[in-house]
Amino acid sequence: MKLCISLLFTAFLFVSCAVQPRADKPGAASLANTEKNRQIALKNEVTEITRVAQEIEQQGRAMDSYRALPGAEGARQCAAVMDDQRKQTANLEARVKNLPENYNARLMPIIGELNDCVSCAKQAIEGCKKARASINQAIEEIY
Repeated sequence: MKLCISLLFTAFLFVSCAVQPRADKPGAASLANTEKNRQIALKNEVTEITRVAQEIEQQGRAMDSYRALPGAEGARQCAAVMDDQRKQTANLEARVKNLPENYNARLMPIIGELNDCVSCAKQAIEGCKKARASINQAIEEIY
Protein backbone atom coordinates (compact mmCIF):
# COMPACT_ATOMS: atom_id res chain seq x y z
CA MET A 1 0.00 0.00 0.00
CA LYS A 2 2.77 2.40 0.91
CA LEU A 3 4.43 1.55 -2.41
CA CYS A 4 1.23 2.40 -4.30
CA ILE A 5 0.86 5.74 -2.54
CA SER A 6 4.51 6.49 -3.11
CA LEU A 7 4.21 5.69 -6.82
CA LEU A 8 1.05 7.79 -7.15
CA PHE A 9 2.76 10.72 -5.42
CA THR A 10 5.80 10.41 -7.70
CA ALA A 11 3.58 10.21 -10.78
CA PHE A 12 1.61 13.28 -9.63
CA LEU A 13 4.81 15.21 -8.99
CA PHE A 14 6.21 14.25 -12.39
CA VAL A 15 3.01 15.26 -14.23
CA SER A 16 2.62 18.55 -12.34
CA CYS A 17 6.19 19.55 -13.17
CA ALA A 18 5.66 18.77 -16.84
CA VAL A 19 2.55 20.96 -17.21
CA GLN A 20 3.15 23.99 -19.43
CA PRO A 21 2.25 27.44 -18.10
CA ARG A 22 -1.12 28.75 -19.18
CA ALA A 23 -1.18 30.92 -22.29
CA ASP A 24 -2.84 33.81 -20.44
CA LYS A 25 0.08 34.02 -18.00
CA PRO A 26 3.26 34.34 -20.03
CA GLY A 27 6.32 33.07 -18.26
CA ALA A 28 9.91 34.09 -18.58
CA ALA A 29 10.37 31.70 -21.51
CA SER A 30 7.62 33.33 -23.56
CA LEU A 31 8.94 36.80 -22.74
CA ALA A 32 12.37 35.69 -23.91
CA ASN A 33 10.82 34.32 -27.11
CA THR A 34 8.97 37.58 -27.66
CA GLU A 35 12.20 39.56 -27.29
CA LYS A 36 14.03 37.12 -29.55
CA ASN A 37 11.30 37.44 -32.20
CA ARG A 38 11.44 41.24 -31.92
CA GLN A 39 15.21 41.18 -32.44
CA ILE A 40 14.85 38.87 -35.45
CA ALA A 41 12.21 41.15 -36.97
CA LEU A 42 14.44 44.17 -36.38
CA LYS A 43 17.43 42.48 -38.05
CA ASN A 44 15.20 41.53 -40.98
CA GLU A 45 14.06 45.14 -41.34
CA VAL A 46 17.65 46.42 -41.22
CA THR A 47 18.66 43.82 -43.81
CA GLU A 48 15.84 44.92 -46.09
CA ILE A 49 16.74 48.59 -45.61
CA THR A 50 20.38 47.98 -46.54
CA ARG A 51 19.27 45.95 -49.58
CA VAL A 52 17.04 48.80 -50.77
CA ALA A 53 19.85 51.31 -50.14
CA GLN A 54 22.14 49.21 -52.33
CA GLU A 55 19.51 49.16 -55.09
CA ILE A 56 19.07 52.94 -54.95
CA GLU A 57 22.85 53.41 -55.09
CA GLN A 58 23.06 51.16 -58.17
CA GLN A 59 20.19 53.03 -59.80
CA GLY A 60 22.01 56.30 -59.09
CA ARG A 61 25.08 54.99 -60.89
CA ALA A 62 22.87 53.96 -63.81
CA MET A 63 21.64 57.54 -64.09
CA ASP A 64 24.95 58.55 -65.72
CA SER A 65 23.35 58.10 -69.13
CA TYR A 66 20.66 60.65 -68.19
CA ARG A 67 23.21 63.04 -66.73
CA ALA A 68 25.10 62.95 -70.01
CA LEU A 69 22.10 63.87 -72.16
CA PRO A 70 22.50 67.33 -73.70
CA GLY A 71 20.04 70.21 -73.63
CA ALA A 72 16.76 70.91 -71.95
CA GLU A 73 15.20 67.58 -72.96
CA GLY A 74 18.10 65.72 -71.35
CA ALA A 75 17.73 67.77 -68.18
CA ARG A 76 13.98 67.08 -68.14
CA GLN A 77 14.48 63.33 -68.51
CA CYS A 78 17.13 63.28 -65.80
CA ALA A 79 14.90 65.31 -63.47
CA ALA A 80 12.03 62.85 -63.97
CA VAL A 81 14.27 59.89 -63.08
CA MET A 82 15.75 61.83 -60.16
CA ASP A 83 12.26 62.54 -58.77
CA ASP A 84 11.40 58.84 -58.83
CA GLN A 85 14.66 57.92 -57.13
CA ARG A 86 14.27 60.62 -54.50
CA LYS A 87 10.80 59.28 -53.64
CA GLN A 88 12.36 55.87 -53.02
CA THR A 89 15.03 57.51 -50.89
CA ALA A 90 12.37 59.41 -48.90
CA ASN A 91 10.49 56.15 -48.27
CA LEU A 92 13.72 54.55 -47.10
CA GLU A 93 14.40 57.51 -44.81
CA ALA A 94 10.99 57.07 -43.16
CA ARG A 95 11.82 53.43 -42.47
CA VAL A 96 15.24 54.31 -41.03
CA LYS A 97 13.66 56.92 -38.72
CA ASN A 98 11.50 54.17 -37.20
CA LEU A 99 14.52 52.10 -36.19
CA PRO A 100 16.05 52.17 -32.70
CA GLU A 101 18.74 54.81 -32.21
CA ASN A 102 21.70 52.43 -32.58
CA TYR A 103 20.58 51.53 -36.13
CA ASN A 104 19.12 54.93 -36.98
CA ALA A 105 22.37 56.75 -36.19
CA ARG A 106 24.34 54.33 -38.36
CA LEU A 107 22.00 54.33 -41.37
CA MET A 108 20.68 57.91 -41.51
CA PRO A 109 23.85 59.46 -43.03
CA ILE A 110 23.49 57.09 -45.98
CA ILE A 111 20.21 58.80 -46.91
CA GLY A 112 21.94 62.12 -47.69
CA GLU A 113 24.59 60.32 -49.71
CA LEU A 114 21.89 58.49 -51.66
CA ASN A 115 20.15 61.80 -52.40
CA ASP A 116 23.45 63.11 -53.80
CA CYS A 117 23.88 59.89 -55.76
CA VAL A 118 20.50 60.09 -57.50
CA SER A 119 20.82 63.75 -58.43
CA CYS A 120 21.40 65.13 -61.92
CA ALA A 121 24.55 66.95 -60.82
CA LYS A 122 27.75 66.07 -62.65
CA GLN A 123 29.42 65.12 -59.33
CA ALA A 124 26.58 62.72 -58.39
CA ILE A 125 28.84 59.73 -58.89
CA GLU A 126 30.88 60.94 -55.89
CA GLY A 127 27.72 60.64 -53.79
CA CYS A 128 27.31 57.11 -55.13
CA LYS A 129 30.85 56.23 -54.11
CA LYS A 130 30.28 57.63 -50.61
CA ALA A 131 26.93 55.84 -50.32
CA ARG A 132 28.43 52.51 -51.35
CA ALA A 133 31.30 52.89 -48.86
CA SER A 134 28.88 53.85 -46.07
CA ILE A 135 26.51 50.99 -46.85
CA ASN A 136 29.37 48.49 -46.83
CA GLN A 137 30.69 49.90 -43.54
CA ALA A 138 27.22 49.75 -41.96
CA ILE A 139 26.83 46.14 -43.05
CA GLU A 140 30.19 45.27 -41.47
CA GLU A 141 29.31 47.07 -38.22
CA ILE A 142 25.79 45.69 -37.92
CA TYR A 143 26.49 42.11 -38.94
